[in-house]
Amino acid sequence: MTNGAEDTTRLAAYIESQIQKPWTPWPGGRTGQVEAALIDAVLSIRASYGRAAEINREATGVHRSIASYRAANPGPLDNLERLAQAEPATLAQLLGNQQKTAQRSKAGAIVEAAANLVELGVRRAGDVVAENPRQSRAWTKVRGLGPVTWRYFAMLLGAPGVKADTWIIRFVSDALGRSVDAKAAERLVTGAATILNTSPTELDHAIWAHARTKANSPP
Repeated sequence: MTNGAEDTTRLAAYIESQIQKPWTPWPGGRTGQVEAALIDAVLSIRASYGRAAEINREATGVHRSIASYRAANPGPLDNLERLAQAEPATLAQLLGNQQKTAQRSKAGAIVEAAANLVELGVRRAGDVVAENPRQSRAWTKVRGLGPVTWRYFAMLLGAPGVKADTWIIRFVSDALGRSVDAKAAERLVTGAATILNTSPTELDHAIWAHARTKANSPP
């Protein structure tokens, strides 16, 4: 067995020992809503994701921002040209979000990413192809956005994958007893999903939810 295979098997065993079933299910993303998916992918960078609206409880975090955008734009949120034409300061105000990524506004990154993709003919959710190198480059050339957020954007639209963010990397590193980078974490979680007979997306979310819950639990 190669080191890679050993690591994958070790991670799968660690997952089974650490994450109690039933796992927290993947909530389903933003299928068919390319605008909502793009806003979600960017606003969730190093931010509190929040919760969706419930009876007697307002939405918070990213959910609240998307709800505000939806209220101002009735109908399907599946037209990137609308985001590409937005004025960043106005969009930031609408989203109720003044956060930055790489020292520029997240709203500005959203507008630039949308414009770059529209230039390639990507306007609807069905036009997004996770493995298309031209599309991924259009995304990653935006300052503040990278391959992890591109993968997450595609996942929100239904593509299987792993968002190797801080939570996932830390969990995989703990499982192996050494530090790993985002590419290794993505590869290992994808391999562990095969061993555990689940999808990479479902396993990614289960790990993410477990790691966040553990971090927020009292010592």
